[in-house]
Amino acid sequence: MSEGKPLIEIANLSLSFGGLTVLKDINLSINAGEVLCLLGPNGAGKTALVNCITGVYAPDPSARILVEGQPIHSVPGHERRKMGISRTFQHVHLVQELSGLENTLLGLAPEFSYGLMRYLALPFGARREAVAMKEKAEAMLQRCGAWDYRDTPASAMPLGIRRRVDLARALVSSPRILLLDEPASGLTHDERDLIAELLEIAQAQEKLAVIWIEHDLDLVLASADRAAILHHGQLVRLEAIEPTPESRNRIVQSYMTGQ
Repeated sequence: MSEGKPLIEIANLSLSFGGLTVLKDINLSINAGEVLCLLGPNGAGKTALVNCITGVYAPDPSARILVEGQPIHSVPGHERRKMGISRTFQHVHLVQELSGLENTLLGLAPEFSYGLMRYLALPFGARREAVAMKEKAEAMLQRCGAWDYRDTPASAMPLGIRRRVDLARALVSSPRILLLDEPASGLTHDERDLIAELLEIAQAQEKLAVIWIEHDLDLVLASADRAAILHHGQLVRLEAIEPTPESRNRIVQSYMTGQ
């Protein structure tokens, strides 16, 4: 866990849809090099919180979300990627007709999906940039263990590979803040271990601030620095994860009871 000034700060964050309160007074901060796991039952507000950070949802006006001390409330969601915020999805969001390489390239530039004729029409400088992005995407696919599927359309990939490509797409832009929404969901034990290993390597090398939503307690408690437990949209526990039975029992008990 990294010490110092928080990379991302969330203060007084509430979210309502009509008369329904989804999140209430959430206060969190995460440092570079830290992994924070978000725990809680379905409907606790975990994905809603991630959606507020990425700009999918607009929280109530009193909320503050700061990245390196700078407010991002007025920054459109599609612009937050340029600020170093990247994410994976609970239900993998890949473009089905695009290959593993093309989907990874979307993490660098959503508009970068050049066909051959469009590529040849690019100015020389832009063509060199396109080659550099392609090489970076290829390296990330290899790093995430999905190289053999670089030319395979997403529609033909097994779930484990789609999740690796989703992770490659999220990491290829060298983000500072990585938001993970159940990246191990639906995977075999070996596939879950691989995802955890990839995240550990990426986090150690890049010093990311990671917010990780997960239901696999064994997986996330072995990988995260702190646990934040949500229940009915409220933060009911926030504590450091220690390698002791007592620490695990407190977190599991809070996860199960919402207290």
